Amino acid sequence: MTWIELAPRHKQGLPIPSPVMPAAGTFGYGPEYRDLMAYKAADDAYLLGAIVTNPVSLKPRHAANTRRIEVRNEQMLVHTGLPNPGLKAILREHRNFWQRQGIPVIIHLIATNPYEVAKASGKLSRDDSIAGIELGLRSDISLREALDMLYAAQDGGEKPVIVRVPFENVDILAPALAEEGADCLTLTAPPRGLLPTEDNDAGEGTLYMRGRLYGPAMFPLLLQHLSTWCRALEIPVIACGGISSPADAQACLDLGAKAVQIDTQLWRDPGLLPRIAQALIDRQQEEEEFSSFET
Repeated sequence: MTWIELAPRHKQGLPIPSPVMPAAGTFGYGPEYRDLMAYKAADDAYLLGAIVTNPVSLKPRHAANTRRIEVRNEQMLVHTGLPNPGLKAILREHRNFWQRQGIPVIIHLIATNPYEVAKASGKLSRDDSIAGIELGLRSDISLREALDMLYAAQDGGEKPVIVRVPFENVDILAPALAEEGADCLTLTAPPRGLLPTEDNDAGEGTLYMRGRLYGPAMFPLLLQHLSTWCRALEIPVIACGGISSPADAQACLDLGAKAVQIDTQLWRDPGLLPRIAQALIDRQQEEEEFSSFET
């Protein structure tokens, strides 16, 4: 497949060799899935489009001290607190590994506050191992706050900025972020949900866990957003949410998404990434052959 440009308006651009990548929070910082990075198509093209890292903050963050995962059939709630050792430590530990891989690295930067976002963006601008930033916004963020985070990421550095838009606020945030200079949007960050936990005992009342919702049920909701916004926006869109098969990924691309991110399905089936990528390559080759035959 030809390389895909995720930041056509940016002076540096953000080309990726495949439209398939992991979602933030599912792939660690890369070494955990190093075997997947060795997969290549028959034409020696990379099957993985980019490494999208676990969420990173300027300063270290501790893990949540409550229940972190609740699974109910195909539904999963995750609440980790976004623990990480801080940007400086992550770059020091993983920079050399990223530089050896030959594929772009996109840092998922937690939008804590404009000052920290700008400072982190400045540090990333000076690091050649990083191709771009994906800015992660909290679910209840206002439009004003979201724009301030975007401006901070842009003013602080020179890397292309992707914004991962909260599921709950796509209709408000997506057009404004695109108009104000975001290079690309990820639709969407998973919504917040609530599930009763397995810790409930009779007579003690129901205990619940809050967290981000993952699972195949998110896929139809993702398609609804894509059908509304992919062609309405003048910047590329990355699809994320409940994608669990090559057919799901192709449906997203058919609606206008430039790339797809695979989320917690990777925990069950890491081989899903290369299978989806290979299927998309095969589909493209078939279409090109058919088009050549017609002409």
